[in-house]
Amino acid sequence: MHPKIAVPFTIRILRSMSRDEVLRVLAEAVVAERQVSTERVFRVVLERESSLSSRVSERIAMPHAILEEMEDTVLALGICPDGVDWDGRNDPVQLVVLLVGPEEQHLPTMASVARFLQVPGILETIVQSGSESAVRALLDGDERFAAPVEARTLSVTAATVHHAAELARVLPNVLVVISTSNPGIIRMLGPLAEPPLVYRTYVVGPGLDSVSGTQPAAGSEQDHAVKVVSADRFPEDPYGPAALTLLPLLTSGVIHPGSEAILVSGHSENGGLDAVRLVDVSRELQVPEGFTESHLPRGVRLEVVLRALHLAAELGSQGREGKSVGTIIVIGDDKRLANYTQQMILNPFTGYSETDRNILDPGLSETFKELAKIDGAFIVSGDGTLQAVGTHLAGRPDPQEMEAGLGARHAAALGITASADVLAICLSESTGTITLYHKGRHLMRR
Repeated sequence: MHPKIAVPFTIRILRSMSRDEVLRVLAEAVVAERQVSTERVFRVVLERESSLSSRVSERIAMPHAILEEMEDTVLALGICPDGVDWDGRNDPVQLVVLLVGPEEQHLPTMASVARFLQVPGILETIVQSGSESAVRALLDGDERFAAPVEARTLSVTAATVHHAAELARVLPNVLVVISTSNPGIIRMLGPLAEPPLVYRTYVVGPGLDSVSGTQPAAGSEQDHAVKVVSADRFPEDPYGPAALTLLPLLTSGVIHPGSEAILVSGHSENGGLDAVRLVDVSRELQVPEGFTESHLPRGVRLEVVLRALHLAAELGSQGREGKSVGTIIVIGDDKRLANYTQQMILNPFTGYSETDRNILDPGLSETFKELAKIDGAFIVSGDGTLQAVGTHLAGRPDPQEMEAGLGARHAAALGITASADVLAICLSESTGTITLYHKGRHLMRR
């Protein structure tokens, strides 16, 4: 099973062009047979690009424009084998994904495409394809054009799956969770994809949006297929496969506090599996009451909380410029929040549209991490809109909830949730621990 792009798209292979020339060619491609002018698309995209780079990784840029007159969302992929100087950085961009459409579909489509591009080897395969037809076949899910997996990786994956299956047989009531960036791993699961183990096997990772639609129809011999959950992949932690991978299953009620899970993972670079670990959810995620939508403040979207936790996990794992970074992310729309916050710097988000400053936009990842170096907290609305950064929090924590050794950052995060109906995610600079607070007490810690 290979993922595919689920919205209309066109492809252009472009050589020896500047950034603006690439944008104009792609703008022409997306408006073909649509009642929108190339100049309008180009102007809107270029205006946003001049204030905020759309680069989402070293070699990929995702410029985009919201046009309500468009009935659907359309993509144009510009493949630039020679590279394009995008924003003055040393690394040239080789893949440009222009997305244009109405606001309602905008952020979900961007997030889906960004997850698709996290699949191991996908960028190299696209850039080296040599023809638009080969790229189209790849994006349509044709297995023949998927990135190859080395023989050694296949052998190690088979051995890892065998060990996971043996452990699952010893623990008959424990779920098996596969954390991967390679949708093709579903073909390599052997006994985990066969009855009876298939009934409790889940695959979690990016780029799985379209794979879930390939399960067999009810009544077939394979009535029960491996269940897939498309979600950002959390970085590895010191213990092996990241226990935070379990969050999408915890929030949906598939896994509960007090349960265990067999977590299987591998290095994202080779696309295989090489680690198996038995995870005690209560001990490793420290979730005393559960973590579902019913535990969130009114108006706070679950996907926003998961995205904020993912950003905090990446920041804790990578740091910034070789240094550890700590921060607080406050999420919620309670009007009482204004009584307990004070802006310490000029707000860098002033003047940007809400869509351009939403944390669900994958293009804001690097901006967010850079701004995390500023003292103070991020303030994020329930729908994911970044309202402020560099904000002082003046809430008062309950002394009975104060834990020994709790630093000033954790005390501030705990206090603001005791004073207003908001969530607060606290990333410890010294330990990299992530704590989620609500109602003046901790909801989760990792």
